[in-house]
Formats: sequence, structure tokens, C-alpha cells
Amino acid sequence: MSGTTGTASTVVTLSPAEEKAADKARLLTVLVNVGGMPHAGYKTHPIVLALKRDGIVCFNMHFIHMTAANIDSLQYEKLGALVPLEMNHKMML
Repeated sequence: MSGTTGTASTVVTLSPAEEKAADKARLLTVLVNVGGMPHAGYKTHPIVLALKRDGIVCFNMHFIHMTAANIDSLQYEKLGALVPLEMNHKMML
């Protein structure tokens, strides 16, 4: 018996808004699963604060294009003052 049971595949196209939301979710997934960031407090984590301050909110659109110099210059606001991201956080990125 030879033959194939072909199933038609459907291409799903996301709207630009859906793609941006998915890209933001990718960044969160990477930070939580690879970076070890706690999901519950991710919005106030220094890495997230520094990335948002620098305009890095999406994985494919922003994060993967970061250079070592970009990471080294990350800062976040702490008690009203800008402070550099700690070295251990920079190493995670």
C-alpha cells in the first residue's frame, strides 16, 4: 500500500498588532525561562525597567539586535535617580 494521506496546511497570517503582541510575549518568555526572572514580579525587575527605558519591548524587533555596548549602557530609574544595571543582570542578557 503506498500513498499519502495529505492534509492541507493553512497559513496563518497575523495582523501587525497581533505580531507585535506575540513579539512582546517572546521577550517575556526569554527573560523568564532563560534569564530566570520571576514571572510574578517581572514588571518591576531591574532588567525589564532598563530595557523599557531604552525602548526594548519586543524580542525580534529590538532585543536580538542589541550589542554588548547597548547592554553595557543600560540604566533604570531607582528612587528617582538613574542607576546602571548591575553586572550580574548584564551578564544574563
